[in-house]
Amino acid sequence: MQDIYTHFYSLKFVDEPILLLQKPTFANFCTILPKHKVPQGKVLKTDLNFAHLLHSIAHIEFCAIDLALDCAYRFRNLPLQYYFDWIEVAKEEVQHFLALQHLLNLLGYQYGDFGVHTTLFDCMQNCNILLDRIAIIPRGMEAIGLDVNPFLCAKVNASKHPIKEELLKVLNTLLKEEISHVSKGDKWFHYCCNVEKIPIKEHSKTYFDILQKHHFSFPKANSLLNAKARLKAGFTQEEIEYLEQNHLKNIQIK
Repeated sequence: MQDIYTHFYSLKFVDEPILLLQKPTFANFCTILPKHKVPQGKVLKTDLNFAHLLHSIAHIEFCAIDLALDCAYRFRNLPLQYYFDWIEVAKEEVQHFLALQHLLNLLGYQYGDFGVHTTLFDCMQNCNILLDRIAIIPRGMEAIGLDVNPFLCAKVNASKHPIKEELLKVLNTLLKEEISHVSKGDKWFHYCCNVEKIPIKEHSKTYFDILQKHHFSFPKANSLLNAKARLKAGFTQEEIEYLEQNHLKNIQIK
């Protein structure tokens, strides 16, 4: 796998046309469903319940691989560290996916056995401006993952399924490494703001304006923000308070 990343680093995309995916990479082996019809494993009692939950999380991690690679491929003429960061994110997302796939296999299932949604792919296709892309995905959707993680851990911990301890270890790893991913997004968000000569005091307002522009919404599970994790990832206390006071209460829930 290291050869793949070494090869990517050596490629020169500056003058090459940007060839975007026309369909999700998972479309060849997953059944695509409307998001509300995708099984989520809301009740954790049986192997099937756990398989639904594992599959839904594995799907997010699989999509995150494409998102990170696309972020490295689509946007050109940036500092070399930008590309190193997103390739590193992609590598870690592969590891997350494989860990979840392993647990699925232990239950007798594999990725592709259940329906999936295209929410993350659709977002990737619609964000062609780097500043918006960083705000919506690392500082938006991935940050939501930080919020949902404690809720998932509590839910899994309350179950009596024998696989729960292994899943909790994976979820803890995901939280730790997703903080790093969101932090990378935070770094490049502020970089983009500086390139566009947006005053530092206006960076937060720019972020919230982008959320509103793209009709960004929080899932129902986000009744609380994981303030500790968001602070580690670069969010300010003021941003967290604004999200709690405005977006969690007023933004449309999908």
